[in-house]
Amino acid sequence: MPRLRIDQIEIEIERGATVLDAAAKAGADIPTLCHTRQTGGHASCMMCVVKDAASGRMLPACSAKADDGMEIDTRGDEVTSLRRETLQMLLSEHVGDCEAPCTRICPASLDIPRMMRRMAGGDMTAAARVAKRALVFPATLGRICAAPCEKGCRRAQFDVAVGIRSCHAALGDEMPERAEPSGKTVAVIGAGLAGMSAAFVSVLRGHACRVYDERRVACSGLRDRYAQQLPAEVLEAEIASIRGLGAELMLGSAVDMAAVLSTSDAVIVACDADVRVAPNVFRAAEHAMPVRSVANGKAGARAADAFVRGVEQGQPNRRYNSAIGKLRPDEIEAYGVLRLIDNPVGEAGRCLGCDCRKRVSCKLRQYADQYGIRGAVKRHMARPSVAPIQVFGPVLFEPGKCIKCGICVTLCRQSGEDGVTFGGRGLDSRVELPPGGSIGDDLAVRCAQACPTGAMAVSACEETL
Repeated sequence: MPRLRIDQIEIEIERGATVLDAAAKAGADIPTLCHTRQTGGHASCMMCVVKDAASGRMLPACSAKADDGMEIDTRGDEVTSLRRETLQMLLSEHVGDCEAPCTRICPASLDIPRMMRRMAGGDMTAAARVAKRALVFPATLGRICAAPCEKGCRRAQFDVAVGIRSCHAALGDEMPERAEPSGKTVAVIGAGLAGMSAAFVSVLRGHACRVYDERRVACSGLRDRYAQQLPAEVLEAEIASIRGLGAELMLGSAVDMAAVLSTSDAVIVACDADVRVAPNVFRAAEHAMPVRSVANGKAGARAADAFVRGVEQGQPNRRYNSAIGKLRPDEIEAYGVLRLIDNPVGEAGRCLGCDCRKRVSCKLRQYADQYGIRGAVKRHMARPSVAPIQVFGPVLFEPGKCIKCGICVTLCRQSGEDGVTFGGRGLDSRVELPPGGSIGDDLAVRCAQACPTGAMAVSACEETL
């Protein structure tokens, strides 16, 4: 049995095993894109590159055989640098959006395509939950928001932008499920949109929450500013829903800051009050743009929640995002295939669904985050053109997201059935059905489940952050 070292850990491994097998035995985690247990390694993506210090060679761990005397480095600077270069190359050829342009623009991160799909499918309750969790005041914002999301709607390149604001304005006030009580108390100073949004998130996460304001009604500034656009009963209903969830409003009297600070595990300041700086004090500023006030309130509540739980606050909004950008004139027709509906079901049916169905499990995105790739990747050649979505039974195939790993092609060959294969050569190589070919539903689903990116996805499945 070959004896080798993986990151200074000496192991023995069966002859014929790969360096990837040896690394797994040593507890080393090596990234892979073109390898599965069933298909083996194709050495096509080169994400699994490692260095054999004994020979000085860089090796693809998925196909290189483990041998006596190897000194494998799986995480050194040289290895990490090569993996980053590989990722940048793959991403420079990637033609697809992780998050839809409208969602990226929305300050409150409303998952707009998901909401629209629920509405178009007739599930208004599910759509309302999506809107409520993100916007907190979906009906209110549906009447007063400046709708920056609509300015980024790709549908406008075909005709006019989807009326996103009017869609969430029409939804009911469906409350998300509240977490188990945490035993922690969060105080919010200021009952504007930011403060009430902070209270909403705090209560959802299981904390007891009190909102303090010297004014006698919540969101008094909003009422004055939008008296003509915003019916009082719409705002009152959404405030009442937050109170019904468990937030306690202490309105109409001076705030005893010393008492609040001494009796609360965390304090969120959502007004201009002069509050001393302390580890348990957080800010959630009101903003001239109402939806930004909501976003600020949610951010303040997340920070307070992380503090009272004693955990490091994550940064969910800073994930890597691939973006197609504006479609070129010659791409508009191709992009519209399977996206444009001749007889849409209301306004929601006009949504093009520009997001990715595998935005969580896509390994290309995961590794971009892991290796610190941020922003747009510099392209050394023109961006490949958008290609039409294809349908393989229950599976959607987006060629622009395909990294040509070969996993689906191998699965089809192993099955003995018809299926996808490689076509073209060089830069023009692609995964496709051969002329007159077909792929069975079960095999298509297996390919989609094994696909490391969002190129193949089961159309009925949908991942959410």
